[in-house]
Amino acid sequence: MQAGESTTVVINDRLLKAAVRLNTWLLAVVFGCFGGLSMFAITYMSLYRGLPDTGQYLNLLGVFLPGYSVTHAGAWIGMFWGAVIGALLAAMFYRIYARSIPSQVEKYLRADHGREDLLDVTMRFDGNYLGIALGAITSIGLLVSTSWLVARGTADESRHMELLGQYLPGYEISYTGAIIGAVELFVIFYLMSLLFSWVYNSVARVRGRNLL
Repeated sequence: MQAGESTTVVINDRLLKAAVRLNTWLLAVVFGCFGGLSMFAITYMSLYRGLPDTGQYLNLLGVFLPGYSVTHAGAWIGMFWGAVIGALLAAMFYRIYARSIPSQVEKYLRADHGREDLLDVTMRFDGNYLGIALGAITSIGLLVSTSWLVARGTADESRHMELLGQYLPGYEISYTGAIIGAVELFVIFYLMSLLFSWVYNSVARVRGRNLL
């Protein structure tokens, strides 16, 4: 009996890991396609909008996306970068957040397997892991983009990035400023995720009880 129970746990663990891997790939493909097609579409929208200065602000993305510009060739390059970045961000987010799934399943298995317990597990967000995932993505994005500007030697020309200093105290386009801004951005998104999860879980819990 104990051997059978042990086998069941192993199979379930493998199934859970396989499901996480599958969902990671699916989310990466979906967001990769969305990111690539979005970059392609907005590039052509900027090309044919009929204004004298085509791609006035969109061309700034060329600082971060090598080879990109608001041109016919640039649209395809932008689609490539949009697909790569979208897929990587989606995969990174899900892999971090998926760490909360085993604990949620464990809570369900420890319960009485009632309908209310199942709804409570499947409909809730883990604010801690959600905050870590979103905070990590945004802070790393800011850290990499700011450091890239400094490495390129274009820090003095990046007026738009300097505006972030109005919202992130201590942030500036430097290696030190990048670290300060990344930490602040992580804290902001982490706290926002905790608040969002608390509100969402409260609503989901009430709805779950009403369905019984």
